Amino acid sequence: MCLGFAPNPWRLAASPAGTGSINGMEISRATQADIPAIAELMTASFADDPVMHQFFSHAGKRHQAMLRVFTLELERFYLPLGVVDVVRTERGVVGTALWAKPNVSMKKIDEAILTVHLARALGRHVFQYLHLDRFDSQAAPKFPHWYLYTVAVDPSAQGQGIGGKLLDHGLARAGDTPIYLESTTEGSQKLYERKGFQPLGIIPSPIKAPEVGMWRPGRVAGLRQEE
Repeated sequence: MCLGFAPNPWRLAASPAGTGSINGMEISRATQADIPAIAELMTASFADDPVMHQFFSHAGKRHQAMLRVFTLELERFYLPLGVVDVVRTERGVVGTALWAKPNVSMKKIDEAILTVHLARALGRHVFQYLHLDRFDSQAAPKFPHWYLYTVAVDPSAQGQGIGGKLLDHGLARAGDTPIYLESTTEGSQKLYERKGFQPLGIIPSPIKAPEVGMWRPGRVAGLRQEE
């Protein structure tokens, strides 16, 4: 789940630029004004996620707690330092993908601020939340790579290929640079495998819901050719 304190199986064409349009669905970079809509979308999408359930099932106001955490992550890290892609239709934002750039981590002051707000949202469960983040960070490869935090699609818009379009868009942007992510369900793992990701194994962690680390190798340049 690596917070940056540091999908459909079809192969579809995607633009590596900041904005693209695929089958009438526009993919663009999110702005500050999009944060409330993206946070709401993520909250709805991950209401039944096994990892999220570990932390938010005890919250008195689960929806509000998840909304606050996702908003903080967007404000403090992914929007200013990462890449947030969104799919827009006439209904508004119906899909999003959050990416961390290679070798970019959160500033210590923002990390501290986020921890305080996480404690307010999660109560005593914040320690387990942060503990898991440390396990995820330790398991992540040390080579420079893009990190895909999440692909989220509005539940009412699922089944239309939106997740696959967002993923292909990010893969095109990454180019020859490797990509790492954690998968939390068997279904998502199979979909990522079809996109060229390889399972590295289950990440050791203190929670019951397993996470599988997955790696999409890049192209290594600069090696000497054998004579």
